[in-house]
Amino acid sequence: MNLLGKNNKIKSVLFGGTFDPIHNGHIKIIEKINHQFKPEIIYVVPSGNPYMKKEQPVATPLQRFKMCHLVFKNYMNIKLIDYEILRKSPSYTFDTLNYLFSNTKYKEVDTLILGEDSYLELDKWKNGKTLKRNYNFITVKRSSSSVEIRATKNVFALDRVSDLSSSEIRKKINLNKSINNDTPIEIANYIEDNKLYKNG
Repeated sequence: MNLLGKNNKIKSVLFGGTFDPIHNGHIKIIEKINHQFKPEIIYVVPSGNPYMKKEQPVATPLQRFKMCHLVFKNYMNIKLIDYEILRKSPSYTFDTLNYLFSNTKYKEVDTLILGEDSYLELDKWKNGKTLKRNYNFITVKRSSSSVEIRATKNVFALDRVSDLSSSEIRKKINLNKSINNDTPIEIANYIEDNKLYKNG
């Protein structure tokens, strides 16, 4: 796929999120981006203290990191980054990008994956306008009713990939409903073994 402007440089991608828990929707996003853009590397970054979220994650940072590891351990072009989960301060994407840039063992990131809602709030982020000027964005449609983001020279908008949400999965777990169709079996087992999400 030939994209305009900066999109021709989609080689190193950052995909951040709470992943509370990680689910098949997240995996489908990764697989779609691998298929369409063929990036050399995707950095998956579980957030530690997501300051923009109204509710803090239920699982601990280490538990969410472990679940991501269980899912992506056999993906050749995915690298998990623990920078945010090891910090007590709020998780700022700008700081994470600087960390990756300053560490020679990582490739410089050129593209960020964001849900549409997050992209629309980007100006509220730490140095959000700087991020807009300097990075490509792959935005993911959340639902059929969400605002449509138009593709530009450095924004590529994906159609809705999945209707799954971590919050709905947590509700199902709390109601003792099966999540075997929503998450890989190793995640369902990890959640059961660690008694996660049983209290809302």
